[in-house]
Amino acid sequence: MNHAAHVIERLWIRPQPHPEGRPEERTSLELEAGAGVVGDHAHGGKRHVTLVFADDWAAACAVLGQDVDPMERRGNVLLSGGGGGAWIGQRVKLGSVIIAVEKETAPCSVMDHAAEGLKAALQPDCRGGVWGRVVEGGILEPGQTAQVIPSPG
Repeated sequence: MNHAAHVIERLWIRPQPHPEGRPEERTSLELEAGAGVVGDHAHGGKRHVTLVFADDWAAACAVLGQDVDPMERRGNVLLSGGGGGAWIGQRVKLGSVIIAVEKETAPCSVMDHAAEGLKAALQPDCRGGVWGRVVEGGILEPGQTAQVIPSPG
């Protein structure tokens, strides 16, 4: 897989956790090293930023038999392409931001609120995306590219 082919397509912030709040689409996100997305309800928590991949989302929707807006995943960044699971354990540069990708964002029952069966459709092949910690902060905007970078040391 050519990781350099991934491009940021959409960005969201989640001011409140589900079910109180819905994600809000943004034209940019500020990411703070060691803390995550500024203004997001998860800022300062374990999962700094969540990444969803358009092709993986489309595969889940195909299994489901209906289109669902990727905003319903409640992630922060939608990237073109797929195969996000390959990024687990890697450092990724998104624009000027560096993220240490930690684990899969396991689908939960909240997904079935968006569309019945979505949780199950997202479970195979890491279709629900991945999460990571912000190593170097900066501003994310649609159109910026993403690529795996060598880990230090």
